[in-house]
Amino acid sequence: MASLAAWSWLLLVICLVWPAVRAHACTVSAPVRLADLSWESAAFSTQLYQEILEKAYDCRTERVPGSSAALETALAQNDIQLIGEIWSGRTEIIEKAIAAGQVQIIGNTLAGGAEQGWYVPDYVVDGDPQRNVKAVAPELRRIQDLGQYAQVFSDPEQPGRGRFYNCPSGWVCETFNSRLFELYGLDKAYQNFRPGTGAALDAAISAAYDRRQPILFYYWQPAGLMAKYSFRKLTSAPFDKACWDAAVSGKGHTCPTDFIVARIAVAASTPFVQAHPELVDVFEKIQLRPEQMNAIILGMTEGGQNAATQVQRFLKENPEQWRTWMPVAQADRLQAALAADRVDAGQDAQGGFFPSWSAADWINRQLLSAVREWGTGFRSVSAWILQGVILPVERVLQSVPAWVVLALTGALAAWSQRRYLPPLLYVAGLYLIGAMGLWDKLMQTFALVLVATFFSVLIGIPVGVLAARSRVLRRVLTPVLDVMQTMPSFVYLIPVLMLFGLGKVPAVLATVVYALPPLIRLTSLGLRQVDPNVMEAAQAYGVTRWQMLTKVTLPLARPSIMAGINQTTMMALSMVVVASMIGAQGLGEDVLAGIQTLDIGRGLQAGIAIVILAIVMDRISQSYGRSQRRRSKDRKQL
Repeated sequence: MASLAAWSWLLLVICLVWPAVRAHACTVSAPVRLADLSWESAAFSTQLYQEILEKAYDCRTERVPGSSAALETALAQNDIQLIGEIWSGRTEIIEKAIAAGQVQIIGNTLAGGAEQGWYVPDYVVDGDPQRNVKAVAPELRRIQDLGQYAQVFSDPEQPGRGRFYNCPSGWVCETFNSRLFELYGLDKAYQNFRPGTGAALDAAISAAYDRRQPILFYYWQPAGLMAKYSFRKLTSAPFDKACWDAAVSGKGHTCPTDFIVARIAVAASTPFVQAHPELVDVFEKIQLRPEQMNAIILGMTEGGQNAATQVQRFLKENPEQWRTWMPVAQADRLQAALAADRVDAGQDAQGGFFPSWSAADWINRQLLSAVREWGTGFRSVSAWILQGVILPVERVLQSVPAWVVLALTGALAAWSQRRYLPPLLYVAGLYLIGAMGLWDKLMQTFALVLVATFFSVLIGIPVGVLAARSRVLRRVLTPVLDVMQTMPSFVYLIPVLMLFGLGKVPAVLATVVYALPPLIRLTSLGLRQVDPNVMEAAQAYGVTRWQMLTKVTLPLARPSIMAGINQTTMMALSMVVVASMIGAQGLGEDVLAGIQTLDIGRGLQAGIAIVILAIVMDRISQSYGRSQRRRSKDRKQL
């Protein structure tokens, strides 16, 4: 009898506790970590999964920011558990992780899948009567037709050819596009341009569209730009799975084909899937209609609403849709949480103390207005810098035989240092770069650094001279230089490339902004530290102000000025990887591709080349910066 009573109590306890256990699907203490992706559709999906996990299943969650490649690698290692949006066949890292059993793809978030292809703005084909824009390619319908329109999509770096904006390096679509590009014979008339990052590609498209300029590019939807602008997809051969696989893998017979319709889903680490089958059931049922996703993205891009606001609105307006995704008990919990929830409670809680100020919209409007009003003028300046300075320097460096460059480097180092071993090591290091197949990219990077240093010297030394003479100017310049040195370069990269275009010119301008301050500071400091007795003696001999500057103070300040040039050169070189994110070719391009594809060897190889170039330039410029007395002393010691 006692045993029967005990079993009855146990059954009662189980009946009471079971619903609570089912509600708390996340029984482990560690939070569920989600990738904090930035683009609109992914930000919405991530926020949606987070809301469901926290409010319906009482899970603790944590968002982890980072680049796509880093987050995908973290998912494969179970350092994070969920990526809210993954496109099938988009990244090699995820494909390898799936093959290794580390990652599983769950559900089909967007009904019908995602479309991708090659696009041009509508006004290229149809014109825009409201903006008085005539159609420049009225017969353009197919990718096969692009050969006759190369001049329409002119490449600023090679005016006789067109430019096709491909995917950023490291994406699977970049490989497919490149093979399709060659298959249609477009490599003879177009440059296959890789913009570096998705943000750079977006900025290039936006800048061209707002100025109603022709542009040919790869893109996908759903996406913010697709909701904001009107584009036309160029048709190609019908989709063929065998052709697609051959073009992506590079194995087998490649043939023309349309793009595959990508499946958009959530990616989860295998340990998470095994530990939380009830959550996997929910993720498999989550699905949005294309018109819903486009409206959400448009609200985020044009309406200025964040993902949290859009998710709250979606959940409150569509309960009949999301209640079918989960059991009744969890749906009721989520419904109750939404009723008591306030949008963006954290900001509301502080709203009584802080005023609500934001200059973001005003800045965006001013930038857009500048692009529309003065974009053509900025592009003219960009074309002049590109054609008149950067490309000639690059062509000269690439036309010089490698052995001549090595011999000149060795001679310069030997003359400045009066030693034999360091020059031999410098030459050996540069030879190693060539042996790794990076000589052309080394010359591209060297040209970029040379041009950026040239402009920095052209601006920095005169400004430094003026600052040395004027205390007022120094007080004005000091905070400006502080801002130039501390402002993250990504902040001004996007506006610079929208005004000046994608590629080498914005890279040089951004590099000058970053590398200029030390030259101004050290030039001013060097001139102010010149011995006053020497200047008085020169004045006693009746020198003019120009003679005082050119014959006395500048020569005496030369070590400080050369230290400034050395620092400027090093800082310019440190920008090469950042510059690659906006399409500047060179060694940074390989580092970026290595990061995006997790090709450690490729990235490390290019990184070593940058280090070798930095050591060579640093040692030689330091040697020429030493005073004549110090160099004479060194020679005597030898």
